[in-house]
Amino acid sequence: MALATACQPSTPTEQVTTPPNTPNPVEAEAVAAPAPPAPNTTDWLSRTLPGRATTDTTFLIDGKPYRLRLSATADSARMLRIATGGIVGPALAADSNFARNRLVEGPTGYYRIALSTPAGQPVLRKEFQKPDFYQVAGADIVVVSEPTPPRFLGYYPELGGLAFWQEIGIPGSDVGSYIFYLLNRQGKVLEMSAGNEFGEGSADCDPLPAPRGGAFITCGKLLRAGHPPLPLQKPHADLVLARFLSDSTLLTIYQYGEYVVTNDSLGNPESMEWQVPPGMRAQPNAFVLNLQGRQLAQFRYEGFASNLGYSVPRAYVPATNTYYLLDSERGLRLLPGQNPEATQEVKFRQMTRFQPPARPSEIRFFIEVEDARFEFYAEKNHPEQLRYRRVKTAG
Repeated sequence: MALATACQPSTPTEQVTTPPNTPNPVEAEAVAAPAPPAPNTTDWLSRTLPGRATTDTTFLIDGKPYRLRLSATADSARMLRIATGGIVGPALAADSNFARNRLVEGPTGYYRIALSTPAGQPVLRKEFQKPDFYQVAGADIVVVSEPTPPRFLGYYPELGGLAFWQEIGIPGSDVGSYIFYLLNRQGKVLEMSAGNEFGEGSADCDPLPAPRGGAFITCGKLLRAGHPPLPLQKPHADLVLARFLSDSTLLTIYQYGEYVVTNDSLGNPESMEWQVPPGMRAQPNAFVLNLQGRQLAQFRYEGFASNLGYSVPRAYVPATNTYYLLDSERGLRLLPGQNPEATQEVKFRQMTRFQPPARPSEIRFFIEVEDARFEFYAEKNHPEQLRYRRVKTAG
């Protein structure tokens, strides 16, 4: 799915402004008052990790520079063996009796984190081995994985230290997951938990801090300074999206149900189908939460796609300070940036079909999905008043 506005937030909007009237200097002096703060018009919903990770980083702690070096090595002279639950296939079998003993194997792996002063004085030395990740990523996947260096996410003193993102997966496939972990400056593990999946089942989520700090989304949990972690996963559901909306709110969306596997006469998986419990088909599946985990709003949203991972087609319009989530069958879900709990749905039948010309008071933006491109025109002072047209894409 192409998310035109999410990737290039400055491109899809066109704003028309008029110069303000110049007040009489005497009148201005007589009624002078503190100007209200400008609203925050950052598109927090579409923040992503930087595209390039590095294994040699210099950053500041308490104003002093430190150097962080990350590495991973495999030792094929010491092979690990473990029984697979079925997700790892015979290509990584430990021996020719895989059909009977289901054993897979992979090299011993080491994952090293070294923090030092610029002069080279050691501050922190930490080494993980594959068994350290068994309970988080699935032991059979960990065993066959090729060790890769952890990715440094940043230093967050309010949460306790240094955050990392560890990739664990089956070689040559899109099956695997990321592990989130947090270390204090002595190397103690403060948090280690499942983060996100590689492909199928991956949430529309990046591990990122809250805009003003104090909280962090790991894609599996919400970490808060001074509070226990808040799990974001729900039983019998996939997490579709988890992202901050502002410095005090976040949005979570779920797909209720789970895969049901049908086996053949030999007990091998034959088919897999997603099934939704009847009582959950109309239940709210999207929630606006504050950083304490309290629910501020809920609604039903089914506009997401699930092609090798979930994605939510959306746009953010700075001129109206509004998030727009598209459901190509229903319309738009609006989340005001200053007050996202005041969410509302505007259905296509409530909108006006667009006929040129565009009005000076309208802001134009686009949202693209797999087979169509939607063009919207929102009134700047009334974001819920919309005109639209839909253009089918080639193919």
